[in-house]
Amino acid sequence: MKQLYPSVDGSADKNVHPTDSQAGTPAPPRNVGAPRSQAETPALLGLSFRKAFLIILALAVLLRLFILLFLPLYPEQGILPGYNDEPLHLQYVRHMASEGNWPIWESSTDSLNYMTDAYVHPPLYYSITARVYQLSEHITEGGGLYGARLLSIILGLIAGLFIYHTALLYFRDSNIALGAFAAAMLMPNTILFTGIVTNDALLYCMAALAIHSLVQCRSGGKNILREIITGGFIAAAVWTKMSGLTLIPLAWFAANHESRNRDKWLTRVRVFIIAIMLIMPLLLRNISVYGQFVPGQRTPLAEEYWPQQAVGVSGGGIQHPMKATMTWLRLTAVPLMDVWGSLQEKILSVLWIIVWGAVFLYGSYLLLKRETVDYFLLSIVLLVLIGFIWHNIRLYQVEFRLLMPAFPALAMITAKGADSLRIPVMIQVVIWCLPILLLPFL
Repeated sequence: MKQLYPSVDGSADKNVHPTDSQAGTPAPPRNVGAPRSQAETPALLGLSFRKAFLIILALAVLLRLFILLFLPLYPEQGILPGYNDEPLHLQYVRHMASEGNWPIWESSTDSLNYMTDAYVHPPLYYSITARVYQLSEHITEGGGLYGARLLSIILGLIAGLFIYHTALLYFRDSNIALGAFAAAMLMPNTILFTGIVTNDALLYCMAALAIHSLVQCRSGGKNILREIITGGFIAAAVWTKMSGLTLIPLAWFAANHESRNRDKWLTRVRVFIIAIMLIMPLLLRNISVYGQFVPGQRTPLAEEYWPQQAVGVSGGGIQHPMKATMTWLRLTAVPLMDVWGSLQEKILSVLWIIVWGAVFLYGSYLLLKRETVDYFLLSIVLLVLIGFIWHNIRLYQVEFRLLMPAFPALAMITAKGADSLRIPVMIQVVIWCLPILLLPFL
């Protein structure tokens, strides 16, 4: 008999019902894992599962709509300064909407060339967003920006829903899945970068889809179509942003651990080959146009274009370790604030990171402690982290948005740790939002 929602260890629970067809919102799986009494699991603080889910969803949407409507396109002084890369991504979208071709980035010391810096990115996000931009401009003049931001919100919501379902399949526990959904939707970075015009929104969505598809591959039987889809999602992440390359080694985890060795290797090879075949035109174009697989690898922008923007990192080496460290901390916890901010903001950032860092480490420890150790989620974080370090050493940016492909795994591991520490899901919601809720008072 075909298994219904099998777990990563190959077992199945036929009573798992991730959605309620009447209400259209996720409902908790029944009889999943060891039963817990209400006293043992006050995760929802008296709320029903559906109400808690809808509260998280509503809060996530409201925060993003606030960004959509009120975040200025260009940096300004104030509580909510603009994100300074958004005009670059919007320029790329406008180019695709008006010219319809894939632009080429050209290095220049001319300050006016700044607006074309995003041209170095692959075109998938911009070609999709260009259609939305055109439609929005047709509806109302000046509406293109808001239409493009709305698309980012939709991509963020899709990512969050798939992260929820991935956690449900992986852990087979509704509380952990709901905690992962809260983390995925309410992390400050994901709120910002799925509320503005940036390819990070689509990268986040493609990473979530790829990880979800990998979990389905490894928990089911032989399914060549699923393997093709998985390879396609990984390739789509690369066509969105070159940092998606860090997801390619995850093809190793596509194999079901209960399969024969021959079938395991065939699954891994198929997923890997599909991904490589689909990204090969992009890599060949980069070699042809820029002379390298990843544009900018040998020509750090910090050296030849934006020396003053190399915050703590320049020319392939860290020149100001303290500034670099503080920038990493601040862009993780409070990305809506100015680059440096006040002492209170920095203290909040550090405390926020310490709390969630400890929860994440505990969740990682629990994954390693399992009877059958599974390195899948931790490998995602490690691979993306390696790519992040490599990027920041070779280029000028010190930004945690480069960890975007790892956010789905980060959300699930953190939710696992929080659940084991008996942190109620609604308290997790408050802590995730804390930097943003305290923003006006700092």
